[in-house]
Amino acid sequence: MKTMFTLLFISVTLALGAQDVKPPYCEEGPATYGSVAAIPGATTAPPLPRFTTTPTKEYKVQVAILRYTDPADYPFHPDLVARYRPCEQIWVVESRESYPNRTDAVALQEKLKGLGYSGSYITELLGYQ
Repeated sequence: MKTMFTLLFISVTLALGAQDVKPPYCEEGPATYGSVAAIPGATTAPPLPRFTTTPTKEYKVQVAILRYTDPADYPFHPDLVARYRPCEQIWVVESRESYPNRTDAVALQEKLKGLGYSGSYITELLGYQ
């Protein structure tokens, strides 16, 4: 009986310890770039570097958001990739590439719907070229 309680205690302790811990930056609020906390003794933050890029809209197709499921257990289409978001503790299954025009994203969405991914939707991204 004592051994059973010991094994139960050890298994519960290991199960709790095996849970994913969120990274520290998940608990912090969004910081503005103008804050000077990171530079000791400075009164203003150095300016951000400027690049000759232009912002462009890009599109991705998302097919699933997995909270308590490991995507390694499911074979997804080769055009899809699973990306982990540690703050939300979810996996997002989405298109491997982003598309500069919406018609390409809609074409992939229709292709995936024909393969059984009926709940897919298109998300907008901000890319730089």
